[in-house]
Amino acid sequence: MAHHGSSGHRRGPVATAWALGLAGVALLLVGVVVTAVTAITGGDAGTAQDVRHLSVFVLAAGLVLLRAATIPSGRRIWLIVGLGALCDFVAQGLWAFVYDSSTSSPADALFGVAYVLLVVGLSMILRRRVGDALRTFSLDAVGITVFLTAAGSAVLLLPIMRHSGTSQVGAALCVFYPAADAALWAAVVAVASFTGRRAGRQDRLLAATFLSLLLGDVLLVLGQAGWLDLSALRPWSGLAWESTGLFLAAAAWARPSPAGQLRVGGWWESGPTLLWSGVGGAVLVAAWAFDLPATVVVLGAATLALAVIRGLRVMQEVRQLVVVRAESLVDELTGAANQRALFAELSLLTREDGDDGRRAALLICHLEGFEELVDTLGHEAAGDLLGAVAARLGPVAPGTLARLHGDEFATIVEGDDPLAVAATLEAALVDPVSMDGIAVTLRPVFGYARFPEDATTPAGLARRADVARRDAKDRGLDVAAYDPARDGHSRERLELAADLRAALVAGRPGVAADPRAGGLWLAFQPQVELPGGAVCGVEALIRWCHPTRGELSPADVLPVAARSGQMSALTDWVMDRAICELAALRAGGHDLRVSVNVSAVTLVDAGLPARIAVILRRHGVPAAALVVEVTEDAVMRDHRRCLAVLRGIAGLGAEISVDDFGTGQSSLAQLRHLPADELKIDRGFVGNMLEDPLDGELVRLVIVLARRMGVRVVAEGIETPQQRAALARLGCDTIQGFGVGRPMASAVLRPWLADAAARRHAAV
Repeated sequence: MAHHGSSGHRRGPVATAWALGLAGVALLLVGVVVTAVTAITGGDAGTAQDVRHLSVFVLAAGLVLLRAATIPSGRRIWLIVGLGALCDFVAQGLWAFVYDSSTSSPADALFGVAYVLLVVGLSMILRRRVGDALRTFSLDAVGITVFLTAAGSAVLLLPIMRHSGTSQVGAALCVFYPAADAALWAAVVAVASFTGRRAGRQDRLLAATFLSLLLGDVLLVLGQAGWLDLSALRPWSGLAWESTGLFLAAAAWARPSPAGQLRVGGWWESGPTLLWSGVGGAVLVAAWAFDLPATVVVLGAATLALAVIRGLRVMQEVRQLVVVRAESLVDELTGAANQRALFAELSLLTREDGDDGRRAALLICHLEGFEELVDTLGHEAAGDLLGAVAARLGPVAPGTLARLHGDEFATIVEGDDPLAVAATLEAALVDPVSMDGIAVTLRPVFGYARFPEDATTPAGLARRADVARRDAKDRGLDVAAYDPARDGHSRERLELAADLRAALVAGRPGVAADPRAGGLWLAFQPQVELPGGAVCGVEALIRWCHPTRGELSPADVLPVAARSGQMSALTDWVMDRAICELAALRAGGHDLRVSVNVSAVTLVDAGLPARIAVILRRHGVPAAALVVEVTEDAVMRDHRRCLAVLRGIAGLGAEISVDDFGTGQSSLAQLRHLPADELKIDRGFVGNMLEDPLDGELVRLVIVLARRMGVRVVAEGIETPQQRAALARLGCDTIQGFGVGRPMASAVLRPWLADAAARRHAAV
């Protein structure tokens, strides 16, 4: 019963839309016949044109409403647009046959309603494309309308008033219509231009709609100003308006354009504010110099006001992002800096690999016996104890004091002896700390590694300093320096480097590896779109089934490759294998893209784009299906060379993804120059976004920033449905993580993709 009732409920709107569409076809045929008869008999051509004009608009309204009634997707949007076209049809009829076109009438009110409905429908279309960035486009559209109306009124207001005998407000409205048309056209073109490399069919049809409307209204205004013969222009303006209706109907039935990636940075960030300021000031000066009407002065002042509003809004959003990002570098428990902040400073320190003459050491402090204190006092008291320790160490630390995790603190030592700094920090903890009436004595143990002697990367320094700290604990010392001879992992890495070289020689390009057979192989982690859940891509992750050590992760393989000079060879191997597997997947009907990580070492290789082009051609995979992932820190190590390589890769048609966004040390000014198509939010933010309000706010702001820049947003580390739902509400484009799918071999991926497609189809 419910099913039949639902179908009956839909039948009414569908029948109405069909009836309106058929009426439009019939009226269009009448219009064609009337036009032909008029041309043959020499009758009233104006009446024939009006009939044809109304025929086109009722047909367009019927087609748009028919689309809304028969296709569920976007039904509300096209219902609103169709009603707007219907209002325009009624207004045109009143304007042509009932009221004098030179005076105000209800037709003007209906034209206004049609504009409002059209703007609402267009806004809903564009929101699907750019999300929260629509607010910026809307403000820009309002600004374009006002400043074009102001500039046009300064030139045309008096001629229109003299020639047509209208009031100031009426003349200003005449100029307003083409200005609003231009703003709507600019909004469509801006979104289409900034959200991908090629505009979709619906984009082009919507742009043609407003361009035709603009042409017709401009011709009308020039005729009302007496600059052109209005009677001679009427056939051309009528043709332009009729084209508007036909383009709008075609756009309604065209395939919607997908959400794209706004390019990072560009003239549009500051151009509108500067343009509005200049136009507003120029109009006010012209009004003062030439004694123009008060309406022109008001419009010029409004243009300046909008320029100020836009500038203040952009400044406020940038400041808000900077503040939140700064707060994300603080450890909430102790008030000290957190590990993210420490690694940001280490990235700056190691930026030049020591070539700039900087020398430093990373000193790590471990509180011996802290675990027993937690068991005795409880976690809340232990947190208070860590806060007291940070309060004592912070004032005497030579640099930023950071809490790494648990009971470990660290500081960067520059220009001082690490042994002397360790002694100062130890002295700060000599006096017992009172906790619940108990005097707690702490024994710190220190380890340090020197830059660049021991390591030249933040991760390398942290690992070696921790090795030294464990060495001090094992030997019963208060402090120990890193000693390669006592690093049990060093010999292992030398052996692994030799084994990796042999594995790369054994791996043949273009042949899929079997993970059970040993050697290097790729795991693929799925990426799905929000909110629909369609699988859109996979990330290729290196794996190594070592003959004696078993399965090794990227964290084990990549440092070995980097230190043994094999990173470029490994990158080429991964790139070839990933694209080879992608070609097989696409041949099997899976239209996916593959993401491949490129390290800082390889990113300065000027020959990388050419090698990627060869691999793509060899496997017959389009460049647009490849996403090259880089980290902020990797790009900043040698910004100029990396940028040249990235531009070369982007020139092939491949996409660029900024991985682990928010954890590096690049600035917004540097980021805007990258040819980025995607931002990946680090799992460290996503994993705590529901429990930590600060991480949640940072995730939201990154998505907002990405929307403003028009880049795709990928959230990593998704594990729960709650995280997935929260990211969908925030407007995130794509997610990946164990909650979506674990990394898997290609043989496992194919049936997984089939099952995912079946589940999604069943859900629909």
